[in-house]
Amino acid sequence: MKNRLKKYSIFCIITVGMGFSSCSKYLDVNEDPNNPARVEAASRLAGAITTSSGAAQWRGTRELAGVMQYGGLQAASSGGYAATNWRFTASYFLWQNAYVNTMPNCVDIINLGEEEGNPHFVGVGKILLALNFGLLTSQYGDIVVDDYYNGKDQVVLKPKFNTQKEVYERIQKLLDEAIAALENPNNKRGLDAKKGDLLYQGDVSKWIKFAWSLKARYYNHLSKKSSIYNADEIIAACAKGFNGDGMDAEFPYLNGGQLIDENPWSSWGGFESEANPRYFAWTQFFVNMLTAFPVSNKLYEDPRISKIMKGAASDGKYRGPGAGDYISNGQGVLANGTQGDKTKVKPEDYGRFSKSGYYTSTTSPFGFITYSEVKLIEAEAKLRKGDSNGALVSYEEGVKSNMRKLGVSASDISNYWNAQVADGLSQHFSTVDGGLSHIMRQKYISLCLNPETWVDMRRMDYSANIYGPSLKRPTNLNTTIFDINNQNQWIQAMVYETNEQTRNPDAVGNNTEKYRLLTPLWFNVKE
Repeated sequence: MKNRLKKYSIFCIITVGMGFSSCSKYLDVNEDPNNPARVEAASRLAGAITTSSGAAQWRGTRELAGVMQYGGLQAASSGGYAATNWRFTASYFLWQNAYVNTMPNCVDIINLGEEEGNPHFVGVGKILLALNFGLLTSQYGDIVVDDYYNGKDQVVLKPKFNTQKEVYERIQKLLDEAIAALENPNNKRGLDAKKGDLLYQGDVSKWIKFAWSLKARYYNHLSKKSSIYNADEIIAACAKGFNGDGMDAEFPYLNGGQLIDENPWSSWGGFESEANPRYFAWTQFFVNMLTAFPVSNKLYEDPRISKIMKGAASDGKYRGPGAGDYISNGQGVLANGTQGDKTKVKPEDYGRFSKSGYYTSTTSPFGFITYSEVKLIEAEAKLRKGDSNGALVSYEEGVKSNMRKLGVSASDISNYWNAQVADGLSQHFSTVDGGLSHIMRQKYISLCLNPETWVDMRRMDYSANIYGPSLKRPTNLNTTIFDINNQNQWIQAMVYETNEQTRNPDAVGNNTEKYRLLTPLWFNVKE
């Protein structure tokens, strides 16, 4: 498993703008029988999984950790400064990392699986392709789908963009096709034949549940589209998705291999410097999520806090800087909306972000989608349908499953749940906003550092009613774009990358920072 990115991430492509073409199609060379030009699907799977995590999702989350207010800063020179304060430009590289470095692997697995008579590889390739399209559209909106590299036809040098509505339709179609392929019994070779199934070691049933879980997620993105949103459809997908602990689709990072085998939040992702890493501490906003209940904002320490972060070296207390602010300016806003302790200005007054616990240690897994997320999606759908009792049942399992995953004891889980009940949990779920406040704050905790959190924050309009009064815009706000006096103006999308803007301007359209960062994407425009 060591050096697996180098070993498995094998694909040969010619890139022009956003286009791709198989090398074997364009280069006339003699084939070496000891170094074949064709690599079987089984030998490509680990590369597709690895790049979907490390090249695509990680790159689409690194800056978002600041936008979502997980990561706090040491100083203006910190690597996360620009992202935390919404200073995005066309140099944000998720687009290239996904389209160039990741998704050709997925497409080639689909084609190889078809040629080899291995529909299970076709299914897995389509799941991973749908996952990457979902990541891209959630940040950019309209993206290239129909004209994307298919491994068969001549590259489209100036691909057209699909509307975001079309993208969601294509994602669902891909997932339906993936499920059908995985259910096909006429498969010649197991998914883990070359030890490349890093997620499920060849368990086809879990891949099918992975696909259904993603279907539920992407249906749920459309909660503002009244003509499309269907709570029953989401609930049905959840029922076929992950249904117990140990099913999470998450990338297993390693210790003792190459540096890139380690979790990027612990080392190579900008955390090599202990003095001034990309993110120095967890923000006070995240601390608040773990030390106060929704709706009432009653103080109560979530037992997961010690599993996720460390207390300050100076006094053992959990605290963080404000969003976009520095530790030299003291503690951020507290859960009740009041100012924190401004005298806490030393590094030792804050627990560190990197290597602090479950999500940022060297071997911490990086989740694509989890059982906990599925149950919380189900809870939201039931709540919107008017089934508050059913929503509470799903919510309870979503919360408790994440606690079990993080190693919280049964007694601590019980005490936490009973405290929520005593704080008026059932009454809170009698209203949509009250129930959503619980669901979204639990998703914020259980999806820690996953880019889906940003989807939720936008769907909830960054509402203080949902996330509490400590959710504030960044201290060092990008006032070139954002109106400092308009507290309702929040970041909405990312800027398309320079290479696409330069080579395909007609498809990209208005790519100014002001337009892109301020304009809500289609999924987030209420009907």
